[in-house]
Amino acid sequence: MKSFKLYLPNPRYVKYDVDCLRLQHIFKSIDTLENEVRVYIEGQDFYESEAPHPLPYATLDGKKKSMENLFKEAIGEKEFHDPSKNI
Repeated sequence: MKSFKLYLPNPRYVKYDVDCLRLQHIFKSIDTLENEVRVYIEGQDFYESEAPHPLPYATLDGKKKSMENLFKEAIGEKEFHDPSKNI
């Protein structure tokens, strides 16, 4: 069981940028029956001074992940159909 955690800025004070929206979309697509998925909002669940990294960021089993690595871990790599390889 993997533990995914997302830390977002408070939408009352900061307009969400594309990174916040992408991370939210990735987290909504993670299987919650097989994984622990948590979303924390700054000001409600933690204070910005407690955040060890600039917001927004995501962790997997306690380690910060980049957007690309998080996508690969959460959703997996997609295989695309290559018409030149028709057999």
